[in-house]
Amino acid sequence: MSADIRPARASDIDALVTIENTVFDTDRISRRSFRQHVESDSATLLVAEEDASLAGYCLVLYRKGSGVARLYSIAVSPQSAGSGVGRLLLEAAEHAAYAHERLVLRLEVREDNSRAIGLYEKAGYRRIGREEDYYEDGAAALRYEKLLRGQVSPHAGVPYYEQTADFTCGPACLMMAKARFDPAFKPSPILEVRLWRQATTVFMMSGPGGCEPFGLAVAAVDLGLAARIMVSRKGPLFLDSVRDEEKRRVMRLAQLDFRNRARALAIPVSDRAFTLDDIRDALQRGALVAVLISGYLMFGKKVPHWVLAIGDDGGHIFVHDPWVEDERGETAADAANIPIPHASFMRMAQFGRRGLRAAVVLGDMKTR
Repeated sequence: MSADIRPARASDIDALVTIENTVFDTDRISRRSFRQHVESDSATLLVAEEDASLAGYCLVLYRKGSGVARLYSIAVSPQSAGSGVGRLLLEAAEHAAYAHERLVLRLEVREDNSRAIGLYEKAGYRRIGREEDYYEDGAAALRYEKLLRGQVSPHAGVPYYEQTADFTCGPACLMMAKARFDPAFKPSPILEVRLWRQATTVFMMSGPGGCEPFGLAVAAVDLGLAARIMVSRKGPLFLDSVRDEEKRRVMRLAQLDFRNRARALAIPVSDRAFTLDDIRDALQRGALVAVLISGYLMFGKKVPHWVLAIGDDGGHIFVHDPWVEDERGETAADAANIPIPHASFMRMAQFGRRGLRAAVVLGDMKTR
């Protein structure tokens, strides 16, 4: 095999578009997207060059703060099909993901693409799911992953749910936890919004707000989950950046009500910053943990955001992040079962200038 693998350059874009349009009938990467990926810090675009012509490419995407990389696309020109270029590109994608300190490389493939499926399975990829109506033409996708370092990643059997509004990450976490402990439970957007209304900290006239730990715990109990709160600050939360006095007043009252209701429901509260051991111990006992993080380290936005911790392998906390970056071409496969190194997890598991730490431990009410 004489093909050389190298990073793509802007001068390759015409050839990349030609390969894309030749190989794929739908779901094509645009010229603009190729240009963006050539220059992006969150992607690796590699090409296979053979006799001064491009024989194929692979595109790997990286999610901030996680141990996951995604093989977004791989294509080989018809002239080089069957020559081993695909295998070389796949190996190069794995090396790139490993160099970016990723634990897992994931991908999707058309269910009817037997050649690609054979390539992935021969290379050690394990099938982890199937998605109906995934491609533009309605074809289903199979999901695969390969562990690049360490031991086999845990799959806790927690169903994944993508939040349908910008401000409903907390309710999405509650529904995922409920589905874990009650297989008959079915999450829905209607329930998602209802739970948000029950747990939000902001009066509607002040705009849609997020959920704080006491409101989330009360909503969890109403949903039939056992809940325990860990929070590093007493008193109202999320007021540091609120300038409007009426909004501050309403937020204080809403949070006071949540605290009174949590007390009436006998929800245990630990008034201290949680530690990594607290999260690991809860997971070891079979609980799940909704954890407040700073969205900046996960997707580049300085907003409070809830994720659901679902597992621990001794070096990583695995989380379901209900937020999917659709604008970056992410799917639920990118946001589900994300391994985050312990140190990185603790860095992101705080919010604001004073480093607020908050978590709600969620369990099965029947075994409380």
